[in-house]
Amino acid sequence: MKRFITLIFFMLLLPGIIHAQLSFKEKRELKRTYNEGIQLLQKREYVKAIRAFNQCFSIDSSYGKAYLQRGRIRLELEMNTEALEDFNRAIRSDEDLGQAFFYKGYLLFGEDTTGLSKKLFSKAIEKGFEDGYVYYYRGLCFLLEDKMDKALFDFNKAIGFKEDFAMAYHDRAGIKRRMGDLQGALYDYKTAVNYQQFFPLAYNNMGSVKIKMGDYDGGMEDFNKSIAQDSTLFLAYNNRGYAHYQLGNLDSALYDFNKAIDLAGSFREAQLNKASTLAKKEDYALALDVLNKSLDQFKQDGLLFLNRGLVRELQGDVTGACSDWSKALEAGAEEAAEYLEECK
Repeated sequence: MKRFITLIFFMLLLPGIIHAQLSFKEKRELKRTYNEGIQLLQKREYVKAIRAFNQCFSIDSSYGKAYLQRGRIRLELEMNTEALEDFNRAIRSDEDLGQAFFYKGYLLFGEDTTGLSKKLFSKAIEKGFEDGYVYYYRGLCFLLEDKMDKALFDFNKAIGFKEDFAMAYHDRAGIKRRMGDLQGALYDYKTAVNYQQFFPLAYNNMGSVKIKMGDYDGGMEDFNKSIAQDSTLFLAYNNRGYAHYQLGNLDSALYDFNKAIDLAGSFREAQLNKASTLAKKEDYALALDVLNKSLDQFKQDGLLFLNRGLVRELQGDVTGACSDWSKALEAGAEEAAEYLEECK
């Protein structure tokens, strides 16, 4: 998963390079060539920059900083295998290169299932590379492990280093929402879209917080903004449909649920919402059809069985309703036990 496609450079020209095995002339030439590569890199003249860093290796084949910078260029050019090789060489050459640990972790992050990325981010911090991005990505690792307190700490640190870090505000808001701090979540979502105006997911999530707070009109406004920015964001259609449902706009709700289903394909929540809306309109046959088709996709879904049972009850099919509630309970929908009391 590549969360940022623009490489962020934290580079200064070297004031001096000390390498005991090199002559004074070689040290001076290494310094000049490396700084030339940095200048070319900052101008995004990548081919020339790589050529300069390669020249560094002809002077000192174990010069870690040059491997690090060449690796960054290769990462920017999506030459990921070569970039990883350079970051590994940088680490082997200089174990104190915190940035090399960070970029290796960043490169592995999207497909890491072993926790290695988190260890690499922690190592980068341990080696003195403290920056908003390293804390942010380690925070994502903690978030994926459901360690909310540690993720929150890292997102706070990330924002401390980078005040306009929209993604860190956004992801911190998600934690606050899960912790029940809706006002804090709302503040963070608002801050995120203030710093990054084009942010459809943040508008969607901000709207969902407003819905939880009972502000359906405010939520609707945010969902509209989300859809205006990304007309393919099926979550926003589903959530706007829910707001329409709560406001009594059933036809508009159906339009949005259908749109969400068309965009997402197998979208259980939108299918459930569509069925509930049809039942609200007393179109029980269509509601039942939606739930049957959804159960063809999600065969052991307790909530689908529960809702199909409710629709069957409304149709007067008590036997079918009780059968569905039994299946719902077996599938883990504990609330079905209450409805089964009616079947005794």
